[in-house]
Amino acid sequence: MKKIQLQDLIDTEHKEIIFKQKGNARMILAYHTYGNGICFGGVRLLPHNAGEKAVKDALRLSEAMTYKLSLINSSYGGCKAVVFEPSDGKTNEFLHDVGTLIEEEKGRFISAIDFGFEPDDAKIIRESTKYIFAIKDSEFGQSGVTTAYGVLEGIKASLNEIYHSDLIAGHSFAIQGLGSVGAILADELIKLGGKVYVSDLDIEKTKQFEGRATIANPDEILYLDVDVLVPCGPAYIINQNTIPKLKCKIIAGGANCQLEDEVEDDKKLQEIGILIAPDYVINAGGVMQGIEELTGGTLDDAKAKLLIISENLKQIYSKSKQKGKGTYAISKEIAISKIRAGIMKHKK
Repeated sequence: MKKIQLQDLIDTEHKEIIFKQKGNARMILAYHTYGNGICFGGVRLLPHNAGEKAVKDALRLSEAMTYKLSLINSSYGGCKAVVFEPSDGKTNEFLHDVGTLIEEEKGRFISAIDFGFEPDDAKIIRESTKYIFAIKDSEFGQSGVTTAYGVLEGIKASLNEIYHSDLIAGHSFAIQGLGSVGAILADELIKLGGKVYVSDLDIEKTKQFEGRATIANPDEILYLDVDVLVPCGPAYIINQNTIPKLKCKIIAGGANCQLEDEVEDDKKLQEIGILIAPDYVINAGGVMQGIEELTGGTLDDAKAKLLIISENLKQIYSKSKQKGKGTYAISKEIAISKIRAGIMKHKK
């Protein structure tokens, strides 16, 4: 992983990078764009010694949020928070302090839990802030459902690009990670007739799929000879070390920041003929749900808008072929062109 230098922080296009703390809760909060004055982004949890990786995640993920929002024609800004887990774990006091740090932003940071937090954690965080959404057992519920159905739309668009049909039946899928998105995708792909392989570092999460899917070794799931690799776990899993061993035709999953180096890895995948759906395009369902929750819409309203994901991917795939560029390069070009055209009104 490329080291972050001080000059990287000086040269970044981010509007603000905030380091803040309350009690044992230490947070890095990165605002990439302000948009209309309200910014969307998840809050993820990393080990207490994550250090540089936490900074990288905050910067990369907040930038991705900007592009994600632009591509769904939203005027909201992009941001991201990363919290360090204390050595004594996620106590209620710690979770309340995380909520207080979010509340201190006075509504300009609209969040939801991300990697490292569990649904019950969000309910406790909510006790200290009204600005964390997609809460378990609430009217809208967790955003994993909406994200998963959006990813499913993206998988169909990707299949259609390669196989000229969006039918799931008859195709094979390797799902890495069985969290709130991956488990739903596995269920849906099985129901639709796909041959599904699943893996998770938590073996308990794989048990529900015994007899319905093939349980794969977590160390091998990326390299199975399948039609579609569906990353729904950690970031940076597609990189210079893993790309030469890939046997899939398509990469289309819900994980954030799947490419370790968005420029070089994107080029390499394009060169070797593996189609990848940019993560901030295909996993936009979650933030679409958050926008509806903020603006008084409904869960059905969010689900009805998921087709923009497949529409965006069709446009990206077409332009990628026309220009001979990777899909990430194309999606970023489209997102930036929308920002320059005024989709986001920048203000603090």
